[in-house]
Amino acid sequence: MSYRLLLHKSVTKFLEKLNEKQRQDISDKLELLKDNPFPNQQLDIKIMQGYEGLYRLRVGQYRLIYQLEADKLFIFLVKAGNRGDIYKGT
Repeated sequence: MSYRLLLHKSVTKFLEKLNEKQRQDISDKLELLKDNPFPNQQLDIKIMQGYEGLYRLRVGQYRLIYQLEADKLFIFLVKAGNRGDIYKGT
């Protein structure tokens, strides 16, 4: 059972700015995420404290914040950015 991945416009813009290797690394992790969006051994996923239903995926120096709609099989990537900047304004 695979989840559908939806990206916010800001996430798409962020990914377009990355070089090909960085984009490929994130793409590989997102493929794994579609199979299992919950904390697991293959991915560095954590539940975000203080935010209902938000998760954080770490890919090297980048963080991707997503919301999970498990009943509808959707993963909505809300925000993406560098480690130091991602949590500001969330």
